[in-house]
Parts: sequence; C-alpha cells; structure tokens
Amino acid sequence: MRRIAEAGSRIAAASLLLVWASCLTPRPETARAADPLPIACSAEWPTVALGAQVGLRVFVDAPSGERVRLAWEAPVGRLDGPAARPRWDLADLRPGTYAATVRATSTSGATAECIVRVTVRADPGSRGEPARETGAAFLLPDAAERAGYGLYSYLLLGAPPTDGTRDRYAQAVSGFLAMIPEIGRLEAHVPRQSLNVAYVPVDQDPGPPPVAAPWVLAHYDHARARSLLRTLPGSLRVGPYIVSTLTPLSREGAAEGPRLFQDLSRVPPHLVSAWVLEFLNQAAQERFWEERSGRALALRMRLTVGILGTGLPEVRKAMDDWVAWLPGK
Repeated sequence: MRRIAEAGSRIAAASLLLVWASCLTPRPETARAADPLPIACSAEWPTVALGAQVGLRVFVDAPSGERVRLAWEAPVGRLDGPAARPRWDLADLRPGTYAATVRATSTSGATAECIVRVTVRADPGSRGEPARETGAAFLLPDAAERAGYGLYSYLLLGAPPTDGTRDRYAQAVSGFLAMIPEIGRLEAHVPRQSLNVAYVPVDQDPGPPPVAAPWVLAHYDHARARSLLRTLPGSLRVGPYIVSTLTPLSREGAAEGPRLFQDLSRVPPHLVSAWVLEFLNQAAQERFWEERSGRALALRMRLTVGILGTGLPEVRKAMDDWVAWLPGK
C-alpha cells in the first residue's frame, strides 16, 4: 500500500493554504518510473503586504519506499531555508503577482513541477490588518450572486447546528471568514473570470468586519441553503458541504453543469478549518473556463486532504466520497 509522504513537519492550519498547482495525474499502484508524481504546493497566504515574507511548502504523493528530492526556483525575491518549508522573501518588490516553482524528483526518476503564485499588495504593514469584507462574501436574502466569476462556491449547512455538528460547522465557517478578505484582495490583480467567489448564505447584513463564526451560525440562512441543496442529488441533510459550479448555483440549470462537490459531514472537526482554507486558497487563482481545471482541483483536494489526515484511515478511505468532480448532464 502506498504511503502519502508529506514534505515538512506537522501541518498548522494557518500555513496550509494551497495557492496554485499544476494539474495532477492520478498515480496507479503499478506506476512506471516515467509517470509524473502527484504534487501540490502551498503558501501561507495568496497575498502579502509590501516588504513581507511568505512561507512555502510542497505535498508529494510518492510510492512507498521512495525518497523525493525537492528543488525551488524563483526569478525574483530570495528563497531561504529547507526545501520542504522555505521562506520566500519578497522585500523590495513592487506590487504585483510573482511565481516560484518547485520540482520534485523521486528515486525511481519520476518528476513533477508545481507553481506557487503570490500577490504583493500595495498596502504596507503585516497581514491581518482589518479589511472590508468583499460584498460577495455573504449571500443576503433575495440577493443574486455577482456575475463574471470563473467559479462560484457555497458553504452549505444541511440543517441547523446540533451538539453533534456545531463544532464542525464552526470550523468550516471560520475557514471561510479567514480567507474571504484574501480572495477580495486578489481582484485588484487577477481577472474576475479567473477567480473563485465564496458565498455563505446569511439572513441579514453582518456589517463591517470582523465577523465571528458564532454570529454567522446564529444568522445562517438555512432556507436559502436548503433551496440550493435541493438542486443537487441526495438528501444532503448534514454537512457542511462545499459546492462549486461554473455559473451561479441559483441560476436555472446551473446544477446540470459540471461541479465540484465536497462533503465534510464525516470529516474530523479538527481538520475542517484546514480543509476549507486549502480549498479556498487554491480555488482563488484557477482558470475555470477550462473544465480540466475543475478535475485537477478535485485531485489536488484529495491529495492535500489525504495528507492532512495522515494517520487517520477513515480519511484516506473516504476520499472518493468526500471530494468529487461531477460532470455535467
């Protein structure tokens, strides 16, 4: 049985965000040496302030018993530290989007490359300063989704929280709230059609940030969530679920198109926030007018969630059920 090899030490939720990765190819058990390695790479955040540094990491699916050599390159900035977890110093760079590339080579000769893109913002100072939430972050009653995004994602709860689901729901909401300002900041640098917009249905305007997870759970619009979930097959009465479509889910016929479906109903609560952060960060920068990007995103989520759940057999066994790219009708 293959093992998932994690390049780096134990994962912390604040440093698990996947930014951009090249398309993954499933690796069969009888893979040849020439087959590419499934790979994903990550940065702490998709955007940083002027003069900042950002941590990088890489995830590789290597056959059991094989070692993987990593090599990073960046045309600008400076990379320091071990290859598994380097720091990328972006000081002295002007605002814009910059890329670093990591190449993985296994002892059998299999190779793969992954690209991390990070946007340097014009605002000085450290990450975490208050920022106005994007208007698209919360889906208000009777409001329609904004037009023009490449992917529309929704955090949908199947029912009001109970003692058994409250912690998992809160962790999912926290992940969304942490990433939504970062997605909004990318709009100044990345075309809207290349971005994922993430929605949380609520029953009233939350007002200025910061918005806390307990407020969202207290004001979650369960009726709106049920109306969106009814467009999908199955009863879907638990959750949280993350549903992503190429067109707004409330638009007639949207559920008949291709979509990414993620079921977090049975995910251990301590993994939920990291899962959501991973998904939102990588989906923030994909080019979703190409359907193959959706399939690649599903494969990357299976890879990274499998690594997040290393040591938890129930996580590895359930990947096909928990993460699926569904073709259109």
